[in-house]
Amino acid sequence: IYARLGVHFDVYSGESQVGEGMSRAIQMLTDTGLLIEHEGAKLVDLTEHKLGKALVQKSDGTTLYLTRDIGAAIERYEKYNFDKIIYVVSSQQDHHLKQLFKTVELLGLPYADRFEHVNYGLVNGMSTRRGTVVLLEDVLHESKEKMHDVMRANEAKYRGVADPDHIADVLGMSAIVIQDMTARRIKNYTFDWGRILNFEGDTGPYLQYAHARLCSLERKAHVKVNPDADVSLLTEEVTCDIINQISLYPDILAASIKSLEPCTVVQYILKLSHSISSAWETIKVCGEADDVAEARLLMYWSARTVIGNALTLLGLEPVEAM
Repeated sequence: IYARLGVHFDVYSGESQVGEGMSRAIQMLTDTGLLIEHEGAKLVDLTEHKLGKALVQKSDGTTLYLTRDIGAAIERYEKYNFDKIIYVVSSQQDHHLKQLFKTVELLGLPYADRFEHVNYGLVNGMSTRRGTVVLLEDVLHESKEKMHDVMRANEAKYRGVADPDHIADVLGMSAIVIQDMTARRIKNYTFDWGRILNFEGDTGPYLQYAHARLCSLERKAHVKVNPDADVSLLTEEVTCDIINQISLYPDILAASIKSLEPCTVVQYILKLSHSISSAWETIKVCGEADDVAEARLLMYWSARTVIGNALTLLGLEPVEAM
């Protein structure tokens, strides 16, 4: 599944692999006076920080998540000397992560300010034809099949697609990913097949269609992309708006990195794609004088490059024909 999504991991590691870090964590909590006993159990009192009391060890000596997380943090820093450690965990664990970060801070660990929690909300209303227990593999399979059905509806275009099975798979994944990343990650949303598989509106297939259409324009144009084209010929309001949007891409990336919000990139390329669509019928390349055609093609090429790079950044393969 991860390979299909283009995701890879450098290291696989879980709480079961935490070693002596746990015993070291208990000792550090004891040495700093943070650990208190209550009816045989050991806990950290964080009430003055409005985080309640964090149970570290049960009365029978069993360690808990907090103990293992502190031990794992110690071991990871010693192994990787990280600049930042990001926990991508659902919002249901907000309280636990706050307790962890505060405990690490109170321990006086020099890297306590390098911890960050990237939380996310829940997906409601997910179901497939295979049943109510929804697995990622089921969702990807059904999304692919639904996209295949949409593609087959236009037989002429379908025959012209080199690898329709692969394209359907990419479009299906794009539908899922963009649906998930359109809004701020903390927001819950309702999964809606009818909306996310639409080729119009703010969807993954729409973004892929916008990219593929720009690729088609480059193939069919009577001029080639010329980086030295006379862009002063782009005087229309819509072209100025598109150029301005393209110029914002570095700032959009910087903002997304700072907030760790993929929706910043998604909303940006959706807006750019809508602007391209608005210009499509009036700002033509084919049939125009070479100098005007070159200027307009350079603008469209720049937009296509930005959209393609952004899709890649979001973990998606930009399609060139569909």
